Amino acid sequence: MTLPLHAATSGVIAVSGLLLWLAEGVIPFFQERISRRSHAFANLGLGAINLIIILPSGIATAAILESATTRYHGIVAFIPGTFPRSLFILLLLDLWMYLWHRLNHEFPLLWRFHSVHHSDWQLDVTSSWRFHPGEILLSELLRLPFLVLFGAGVQDLLLYNLLMTPVIQLHHSNIRFPEPLDRLLRLFVPTPLLHRIHHSPLRSEHDANYGAMLSLWDRLFGTLTVKPVTPETPVGLDGEDSPARQRMAALIKSPFRPF
Repeated sequence: MTLPLHAATSGVIAVSGLLLWLAEGVIPFFQERISRRSHAFANLGLGAINLIIILPSGIATAAILESATTRYHGIVAFIPGTFPRSLFILLLLDLWMYLWHRLNHEFPLLWRFHSVHHSDWQLDVTSSWRFHPGEILLSELLRLPFLVLFGAGVQDLLLYNLLMTPVIQLHHSNIRFPEPLDRLLRLFVPTPLLHRIHHSPLRSEHDANYGAMLSLWDRLFGTLTVKPVTPETPVGLDGEDSPARQRMAALIKSPFRPF
């Protein structure tokens, strides 16, 4: 099951990303500010570097989980039935993503790395891959104990990625959504409107709407913010919109600059 699910995950991510990229060119919410290709180059360049971390980390994680689940069934062991257990693990994984995202905003050291993602002032689907390698490495390392604690298997992790990644791509996308559709979708998942608020330069706004796959956690923990967003609404971080600051080399050095 793992190999077909891995192939399906990669295929869905690639196809959904391409479709959203094409849709952005037809019905953009924010009007084009610089070349889409130039913008994508830095973001996807970071994504490619992160794959160098994610691929071996994924292999190591899979081996550890395979070994762990043969001896320890995790906190989901009390749940009868394969489907209920898998559903509960998916919820736990999404809760971890919410908490990890929130920690990245609340701890200054983590924010130094996460701010690379927020410094993107031209939000689009490629922004969903714009993360500093340091953040990705920390995320991979800190997540592993929780995966073992939950009792997650490799197939659970792949299934979560299959469901979660297209949602993340969608809410970063620069697509003009009808308000009634956004209002309906945000009952269940973070939408482009919610995430545009999250990418506001104002800390009071970007410290909200942390959800990855589900908007449930923001509602439950009181971090949901809903307000009108227009094509003129700024996104990004103050002082980070110069071409020099947006180059890939500058983004990699960014966490180590004096603030």
